Amino acid sequence: MTEFAAKKIVATTLFTDLREFNKIINILSLEETHAFLNDIYAPIVESVLAHHGTVDKFIGDAVMAVFGSSVQHPDDPINAVRCALAIQSKIDGINVAWQQNLDFRITIDVGIATGEVLAGNVGHIKRMQYTVIGQSVNLAAQLVEKCKRHNVEILLDGATFERVKDTIECQLVDEHLFLGFPEPVKLYTPQAADP
Repeated sequence: MTEFAAKKIVATTLFTDLREFNKIINILSLEETHAFLNDIYAPIVESVLAHHGTVDKFIGDAVMAVFGSSVQHPDDPINAVRCALAIQSKIDGINVAWQQNLDFRITIDVGIATGEVLAGNVGHIKRMQYTVIGQSVNLAAQLVEKCKRHNVEILLDGATFERVKDTIECQLVDEHLFLGFPEPVKLYTPQAADP
């Protein structure tokens, strides 16, 4: 059936996650939380689209985006990293807007990984969604969770680093053994630059 057709591609997956969201929802009312999430989503979505990515889904306070899922570009990994830097450059405005409601600085963590994925529709015939699945997608989701531990806001895997190192300066942060990977994955963070 054509609605279940899928194809293997190389793409870059980006996950964002709002640090301390559980704390935030205990401070804000439901209406304020709704407004706050929309304020958070806006710069993320705008940055993804401006850098030729696709917003795949919203997962609570997190966003999954893919670069190269529908149309592949040779600079998809570079676009993803520049997107992450653009998101970080817009956080100050959100912090100013919500400083009276929240007594701490908002932080958005970003994890980025590149690799072979399967792109296509998943779900049920009555509720299908186009998305990507694969080891690198899971890795990007795990990288975003490591940001706080390493006191950085963006983490890239080695595959992404190899594709961006000649264009974007990055620093090696650590290496970590992830489930499903035979060797430790090197973790990098990009240096702030013009996104």
